[in-house]
Amino acid sequence: MIRSGLCFFIFVMFSSLAAEQTRLPLNDYFAETWNTRSGLPHNSINSVAQTNDGYVWIATWEGLARFNGREFKLFTRSEITGLPDSGLRSLAPQADGSLYISGARGGVGHLKERQWIAQNDASAMVNYILKTRTGEMWLALEGEGVTYREFDNGPEHQVLVNLSAYRLVEDDNGLIWAATSDGLYRIENKIAQLVTANSGLPNNSIYSLLLTKQGQLIVAGEKGAWRLVGDMFESIHQLDGESISSLLQDDHDDIWFGTINKGLFRLSEIGLEQLDAEAGLPANRILSLMQDREKSIWVGTNGGVYRLREAPFSSWTKKRGLNGDYVRSVLSRADGSMWVGSSLGLNRIINDKVELIKPAFDQDPLSILSLAEDNQGNVWVGTYTSGLMRVIDKKIYPVINRDNGLLSNEVRALLFDNEQRLWVGSAAGLTRIDADGSLTQFTTKQGLPGDFIMALALDSHGNIWVGTGVGVAMFNSALGEFKGQAFPKQFNAKYAFGFYAQQDFMWMTTDRGLIRFNVITGDIAMLGREQGLPVDKLFQLVAQSDLFWLSSNRGIIQVKQQQVNDFLDDPINTRGQKLQYQLYDEGDGMLSAQANGGSNPAATLHNDGSIWFATSQGASTVIPERIKKTTQISLPTVIENLYVDGKNTPLLYDEEVLFLPPSTSRLSFHYAGLSFIMPQRLNFQTKLLGYNNEWVNRQRLTITEYTNLAPGKYTFMVRAGYPNSPWQDNYKTVNFVIQSYFWQKTSFKLVMFFSLLVLAYGVYQYRLYHYKNIEKQLTIRVEQQTRDLQQQTDAFAHQATHDQLTDLPNRRAFDSWLADNFTDFKQQALPLAIAIMDIDHFKRINDGWSHIIGDRVICVVAHLLSQCGENDASLVARWGGEEFTLLFPNKTAQQAAQLCEELRQEIANYDFSNIASGLTVTVSFGVADSLTVNDYDRLLAQADQALYKAKSNGRNRVEVTSAETFTVG
Repeated sequence: MIRSGLCFFIFVMFSSLAAEQTRLPLNDYFAETWNTRSGLPHNSINSVAQTNDGYVWIATWEGLARFNGREFKLFTRSEITGLPDSGLRSLAPQADGSLYISGARGGVGHLKERQWIAQNDASAMVNYILKTRTGEMWLALEGEGVTYREFDNGPEHQVLVNLSAYRLVEDDNGLIWAATSDGLYRIENKIAQLVTANSGLPNNSIYSLLLTKQGQLIVAGEKGAWRLVGDMFESIHQLDGESISSLLQDDHDDIWFGTINKGLFRLSEIGLEQLDAEAGLPANRILSLMQDREKSIWVGTNGGVYRLREAPFSSWTKKRGLNGDYVRSVLSRADGSMWVGSSLGLNRIINDKVELIKPAFDQDPLSILSLAEDNQGNVWVGTYTSGLMRVIDKKIYPVINRDNGLLSNEVRALLFDNEQRLWVGSAAGLTRIDADGSLTQFTTKQGLPGDFIMALALDSHGNIWVGTGVGVAMFNSALGEFKGQAFPKQFNAKYAFGFYAQQDFMWMTTDRGLIRFNVITGDIAMLGREQGLPVDKLFQLVAQSDLFWLSSNRGIIQVKQQQVNDFLDDPINTRGQKLQYQLYDEGDGMLSAQANGGSNPAATLHNDGSIWFATSQGASTVIPERIKKTTQISLPTVIENLYVDGKNTPLLYDEEVLFLPPSTSRLSFHYAGLSFIMPQRLNFQTKLLGYNNEWVNRQRLTITEYTNLAPGKYTFMVRAGYPNSPWQDNYKTVNFVIQSYFWQKTSFKLVMFFSLLVLAYGVYQYRLYHYKNIEKQLTIRVEQQTRDLQQQTDAFAHQATHDQLTDLPNRRAFDSWLADNFTDFKQQALPLAIAIMDIDHFKRINDGWSHIIGDRVICVVAHLLSQCGENDASLVARWGGEEFTLLFPNKTAQQAAQLCEELRQEIANYDFSNIASGLTVTVSFGVADSLTVNDYDRLLAQADQALYKAKSNGRNRVEVTSAETFTVG
């Protein structure tokens, strides 16, 4: 039996090798969980399936959920025809794209061409449905055994009784195998035979069955798993004693085992791996397994659904053997190894194995900041507190520190120039170590913009570039001196975190974006937030193929090199364009979106095509080719809903035409791209034939609306696409016709046209016959219009001098009266008083109640003021807004103030509750007279100053300005 288990392992290995695909260790898959908080109706995931259209379906005890990658749509017995209970036990997708569901109370439903078809209920809960090649429906029942129907909704025939059946499978010979509470049954010609211990199976319950792509039967149950070899079952010894509830063979031909209480196992060429609740599973009880068309593994547990997928990024951390998770530097060596420096030491990764590179002498763990390789293949190490070191025979030896010539022990950048001189950038300046060991120091005194060195690079002309916290400098090898390269003030950049040399360009990652410097011409340009980058601060640039990869504190940005150059070459014509980029973060497999910078190299391109980034949670690596292959997977597009004037309208199938009423004014199409790897990054294009024949970019919008379409025939088309990838021929269509009202039809329009011709001819005859009468009527009409025009002129004159809201004289009328009469009063030595009144806190009335209430308040106040004017022959006018003016002929300021006080009290005591509950209104008056002024402008100024005084003294009062208190200027 040991030999048989080994044979099965060898079978898995060779099957996997045949698939010619690499696999990740189980713990390195990117995992996501959905539960009731995410929109599922229940956390027990009894079954997961994917139909041909691309939807993922999830069966729970509280109904069926359909997932499009962004949201769940729920189906319960109220939406599913004939289902006796919402609790579902299993799903059975079919080759024709339809889906059978089954569950509690024996309910069975069939979804075909968007329609639910009711099936006859079974006698007990249906644990599984099997449709055979001959079209028979076999049912595994809880406590009632196994039955079959010769056709859908046909009579039920009993095959097994008085036991619980859990799973059914049909092999290549047409035999039916049944996993039951009594063990495994072999059913041939509708006759069942129990597989006994003589065939190698124990007398225990069998829960799950799997027929592999190679035609081999695997059986799993209460005490482990077995495979059928010839006529005997052989134990898979790695799983002896495990209670296994579900089985799955993936595209690598690896076998997955879901257990009742120990989580998930995978048997592959790597060996047997386990994933349980401690490693991230929602629960250790596995109820179902499924692999979707994008190769992701879906795990149904009693704590939610869990998905494992090969994300674009994977991470190397302490769990995979690194010294520490806080990685500051990554170096790709010519021998194919990757070197990773972290805050707790140095590691070498080769052939997916991690080696520890220890200090040669016992000491505390080294904090690694920078790495470099010389032309002999030796690795040099810059540390945080121990200066410059070197790796010899996988041991780290000290080279130089502050005690023997280095400016600082904090070494953030290392570079070998064309003469193999080593440049050491530290926190206190730059040191050059020549081949003979001599040292040359460079600081701000020698032309550096700053002493805190973070980056070093060599351009195509042999010049050394130095990045500091206050700008960059270039060391001209021919002249032997530094030349400062100040950033333009409009860039507002200071920190230079990294460089990338490309032909005649030097690219710089700074705290304000990506800067391109032409070494030949000196031209400089920047790509920052204003041009569409999502962040200011960039740490490192890696060029790969036609792409730039930029590290930042928010994740890794991928952008096309050509687009970056287009933006920088022609900033004016590209100003209105949108920078197309992808931002990768924790949702793409990174354990932390925070990439590290300030030491080098913080990112690098490895010789196997992978790109490595130093992050706060390990070294994150991405294989661009894997992303490219992902975007080559067929991407289904679906139109989920059509809303006609806000009402959900059932969609027809394929080429059928949907007829809409002529009153249709608004159409809303809801659609999705069924990718579960990057659903939030999908782009969409739509086209409406009959309206426009060009594809319209909708970016990531999943809704398109049309309003007020003319009657006619239309075809709505939509397609989904992966980012930075060609559009696939995956469009979906909806054909519809907006019907016409009778008066919109061509026949009606023709009838109306000829009718109008006849009518026009009749009108012509009528006008000719009555010409004389019309002439008389016209004369009368001209006279009437003349009178009407005079009335309009009078009305316009009234409007010009009166306020439209209150019908009081307006400011123009008031100014005119005052200008015309002020001189007369002065010449006759008669007093003329004026008051300016303002409604207190009027803005609060508008804000607290409304502008309509404010207008009504103004009208009431105007009415009260008008009554005063009628009583004492004063003139009241609306000055503007909430201000009014009152003229008191033959009255001094004191006499006018007395009248104003009466008005103030009347307004304060007035009941405004009929306008708004709780509303009270007060007013303030400023009063002055003509006795002490010589022109009416000075009179108005005095009254206005008095009003200001009233407001300053608390409002709801009357203030008088006399000659003694009035000041000019």
